[in-house]
Amino acid sequence: MTKPIKYFSGFANVGIGFVYAKSLGFECALANEYDLTRASWHQHSYPDAEMVVGDFTDPEVFEKLVRRFKELEIDVACFSPCCQPFSRAGGQHLDSPEAFYFLWILKFIERTGLKYAWIENAKEFPNAVLSDDPRPIKQRIVETLTPSHHVELQIQDAARFGTAQSRRRSLFLISRSDLPRWEFPKQTDALISAESVIGHLPPIWTNGRSAILMHNVPPLPKCQIDCIKDVPAGMWAPHPVNKRGMPYVKPKPKYAFRRIYADRPCNTILQKSASITGYQTLHYKENRVLSPLEIILLTGLPQNWSVPTWARCKHQLVRDVLGEAFAPRHVERLLQELLKIAPR
Repeated sequence: MTKPIKYFSGFANVGIGFVYAKSLGFECALANEYDLTRASWHQHSYPDAEMVVGDFTDPEVFEKLVRRFKELEIDVACFSPCCQPFSRAGGQHLDSPEAFYFLWILKFIERTGLKYAWIENAKEFPNAVLSDDPRPIKQRIVETLTPSHHVELQIQDAARFGTAQSRRRSLFLISRSDLPRWEFPKQTDALISAESVIGHLPPIWTNGRSAILMHNVPPLPKCQIDCIKDVPAGMWAPHPVNKRGMPYVKPKPKYAFRRIYADRPCNTILQKSASITGYQTLHYKENRVLSPLEIILLTGLPQNWSVPTWARCKHQLVRDVLGEAFAPRHVERLLQELLKIAPR
């Protein structure tokens, strides 16, 4: 039997990206998650993985992770630190503690001498300049890890890897210098439309519910339906109103998303995807926001993706988790490239 390739899931976020990893021969041996709720969800999805709950930058947690990484003889580490400090949609809080997590990741790579790793974040991440150093982050990563590791950087879009959603992410692929380089997968020009993955679901025009698990949305009051009913694809509600029909005083954020197109991948789905005044993702035909199930499918997950029973009624949690996801079909293509060179 072929020996599985062990990986460490840093900043696990319930492990959405690795849904197809096991079928390729990868095994989650170790994971880290700060939030206890999300750590429990990750354990539901990957019961054989050792979960270390706590802040990655806590010295005690960090040292435990370094020790267990070595003891478990893990080959690959995958890091998806918080992107809100860098993303324009998140407001770019470059002075927040989370913006400096990448320094601990570099320290982890140096301490473990790991074979292969990636660092994944918002597309603005590589060029960000923090207060402690005038160099952009991409320069700091390359100069810190060279010559012990090769470092490659690309901005890639999940829509180019079999996902019906555009999610542009910056990716650093890191390979130890004495090993073959981990190459980026080639992007495809064949795009998947939103309608092709969610068009089979029944409409939920009236009360916001259907008989299908997770295919329901909060019903909107008539004043909000009137506000969005004539919004064409690619556009957003011109004068959003609250549930009492009063216009919102807060100016429209520049990063607000709109009604999705039916015939192309949808826009990036962010965390607060149920709001018609900010992070809106309106259905291409119906006057409502997308249901959690539709977001699951547009993220590239199977319709029977296992959501823990205790989380199924917590729709905002599900939306938040999916809004932070690294698209699993994109991850699948990255791992397929690694299989070409990784020792088994």
